[in-house]
Amino acid sequence: MSTHDDPGMERPEDDPEDAEDDDEADIGASIAASDSEVSDGDEGAESATTDAPSTSGGPEEKARPLLVQSLFHGPPGTVWFGYAPFLEMERTEGQERVVEMADASQLPLWFKAERNINCVAQSLKRNGFRRLVKGQAFNVFWGAHLGEKALRRLQPHQYVNHFPGSYGVGRKDYLWKNISRMQRDWPAEYDFCAKSYILPTDRDLFERDYVDGELYIVKPPASAEGRGIRLMTRLEQAPARDKAAVVQRYIDRPYLIDGFKFDLRVYVAVTSFDPLRLYVFEEGLARFATQPYSSTASRTNAKNKLAHLTNYSLNKKSGAFVRNTDAEVDDEGSKWSLSAVWRHLEARGHDTAALRSRIDEIATKTMIAVEPSVVSKLNQFCYGRGSCFELFGLDILLDESVRPWLIEVNVACSLSSSSPLDKRVKHMLLTDLFHLVGPVPFRREARGGRGGGGAAAGAREAAARAAAEREAAAK
Repeated sequence: MSTHDDPGMERPEDDPEDAEDDDEADIGASIAASDSEVSDGDEGAESATTDAPSTSGGPEEKARPLLVQSLFHGPPGTVWFGYAPFLEMERTEGQERVVEMADASQLPLWFKAERNINCVAQSLKRNGFRRLVKGQAFNVFWGAHLGEKALRRLQPHQYVNHFPGSYGVGRKDYLWKNISRMQRDWPAEYDFCAKSYILPTDRDLFERDYVDGELYIVKPPASAEGRGIRLMTRLEQAPARDKAAVVQRYIDRPYLIDGFKFDLRVYVAVTSFDPLRLYVFEEGLARFATQPYSSTASRTNAKNKLAHLTNYSLNKKSGAFVRNTDAEVDDEGSKWSLSAVWRHLEARGHDTAALRSRIDEIATKTMIAVEPSVVSKLNQFCYGRGSCFELFGLDILLDESVRPWLIEVNVACSLSSSSPLDKRVKHMLLTDLFHLVGPVPFRREARGGRGGGGAAAGAREAAARAAAEREAAAK
């Protein structure tokens, strides 16, 4: 099965929880009211900095763009990202190399976002960026996957939040195609996904392997929020022969906390696929079902989604959902922090260091599985491989032996702040992500109007350099 996906194929749905979150409702107003929202043709576009709304609830603070200088001679400095005051955290590593931006030709710093996501906007605005509404003069772009033409127009110091082809793990069917391909060569290394079948292609194989009495879970290939997911207990409950679906063996003996099923949302940042560079965020979230789970009763209550599924978008509508009200109390209610889960497991004698190492391996091997497809598209569409980065949300389920299983990968994971715990985790996450990516300011004169002659000239120059390098290599 090929990993080279069709550029026109259906992408995974964005997780719409961002738009539903109470904490997001005021961000549109705060951004619209700020003088930091302009188009690249506005007269005020040359101003260096603007007032960014304070995230601490106090008076507004003046954003000061800072750079952290490279440890090596030659490479330019990158933007320094400090934490929001309400996090009460301070970034100390590298502080001796932090300087204030002095080159006015590199200002202002721009970000362009398709959605008003609080933790994204505030992490950037707090550190001296201004929001761009129209035009392509951005330093950082946050939105859906860009198309081929937009990727080709990117200039060396523009950063976008998706790699081309990353939906090779973001769609449930393509994830299994890539994982199963790796399983054929390295079965012991890729044993962290339950056996799956892509219908209708694998229909005969599924019917041959079907074991009467076992549970299976049926999922749409490209969906979010738990829509269309159901359990099947009999072969006749399988999808129609012409219907696209992913059928997976159900892990019916999960590890339970206080009798409830849960999964782990593990955040993984990838800054390069060639070579592969990925970073696992130390904090994350555990999402709980809102009805008690029983492995012995799982076949008789297969229709009870609130016991089997941990999706926040489903369970938040349950009368049994317990919302977090204090970020410091991270081990109560229907959402916990990863740190709270580690504490819970350690208190019961489990080796969390080994578990976390295993999850890190799952993240790495999952990205290796899609690496050939992504690198192929980078070489085809992007002249500068450093233009892309991506935040992935891995959903991990622990079975009763505390063995981690990869359930799915989200390329548009929810960044909403529906509770104080969500807000703390996600503001810290996005600040660390942008600091890790390290946007490099560049001279405004070099932008050449962006999206017009300057961008095209930059692409032509990059293409010419690439052609010269290939010609030299051939000789």
